[in-house]
Amino acid sequence: MEIQLTKTKTITIGGGASGARRTYTDVVGVELFNGDPRGCPAVRLAKKKDGLRLVAAGFVPPPEKPLPGSWEEASKKCVWSLPSAFQAPCAAFAVNSPDMFLAQTTKDAFLSDLAAGGHKSDESSAPKSKFGIRRPAATQSQGGETGKAAAAAEPGVPVSNGGMRFVMQPMKDSGGFVLEAGLPEFQALWLSRLLPEGKRPTAASIQLAPSALIASVLRQPSLGQGSLVLFVACDAVYIVGYKGGDVVLWRRCRNAPGWTAMRETLKKNLGLEDDMVENVLDDKIIDPRSVLEPIVAPIAAELLVSRDYLVGKLGVETKTVLLSGLSAGFDCWKEIARDSANLELKQIETFDGIDASDKALVGNGLSTKGAGAQAFLAALGAAEALLEEEGEG
Repeated sequence: MEIQLTKTKTITIGGGASGARRTYTDVVGVELFNGDPRGCPAVRLAKKKDGLRLVAAGFVPPPEKPLPGSWEEASKKCVWSLPSAFQAPCAAFAVNSPDMFLAQTTKDAFLSDLAAGGHKSDESSAPKSKFGIRRPAATQSQGGETGKAAAAAEPGVPVSNGGMRFVMQPMKDSGGFVLEAGLPEFQALWLSRLLPEGKRPTAASIQLAPSALIASVLRQPSLGQGSLVLFVACDAVYIVGYKGGDVVLWRRCRNAPGWTAMRETLKKNLGLEDDMVENVLDDKIIDPRSVLEPIVAPIAAELLVSRDYLVGKLGVETKTVLLSGLSAGFDCWKEIARDSANLELKQIETFDGIDASDKALVGNGLSTKGAGAQAFLAALGAAEALLEEEGEG
């Protein structure tokens, strides 16, 4: 069982019995606990000689029980079955958890977290430097409370500490920064037992939803040799820089609400019903820019700083920012970014680089093109990452 950070780095929960290597060729990716009223976004992909093919995409009913918040809750097993169209041999979960974390940090800060007994969830008390990269406090002991030195953490090798599973992944050509990820072990165990035993699919990978988003654009033709991508997730907004297909910058936008909170803000300020939000954003029956500008303009300002960092420190030239995850209102975002920061946004197509047809869609009113397909990004990234990974047989 694995918690997967990127397409090649995982946290291992338990190994296979035979130890033989295998390659995944038919997998389903499912995003869990993102609060979408339509259900859990699910994508089934098959690996072919000429690339990837979309077998099925749609929304599946969520598990009957929520993600556990303690070991006691995790002991209550929940068995969850997927519809037949999504019963691939293996499944990859992209998990949204209030207890997970993914952050850009340094190796020393990562080791200090372990020595101190785990990740500090209160970011306001953590030492900061430019771009919100956490560094170890001067008063923090490398030995922690026990006085023992923290073990040297190898890249991609999981470390268990204080009920959490930690992993770090160095970021190439980025001055020694790494991505640090973690998930409570009781949640990983509960998720590994979620699908029924002896039936398709078998849970093969547990990923953090933000890291699944990182993988979701790796096949995008528009990614190029250097790109800056803005991800609008259900509960946060992320800025990710790519160089030659590698992640070289990862930031969570400060004080920027995710798509769910933005919807609620529009409903409250414009007096809209649920089914009217997308119509207002796309058709501009009511001009929503006055409500969106206080949210989008600060994000555009952070994008400018990130772009300058990529150019000045890493030599990554990018004129246009790719926008991903926005289900409606792209034109409004584009206008606000252009007016407030002279920044050009380009919305990417979710299934670009994949053989995708609307015939693969399970459900009414869905499309593999346009803003509506953005809901499948995390599920797509989880499936793509698993297909790239050679696992234990």
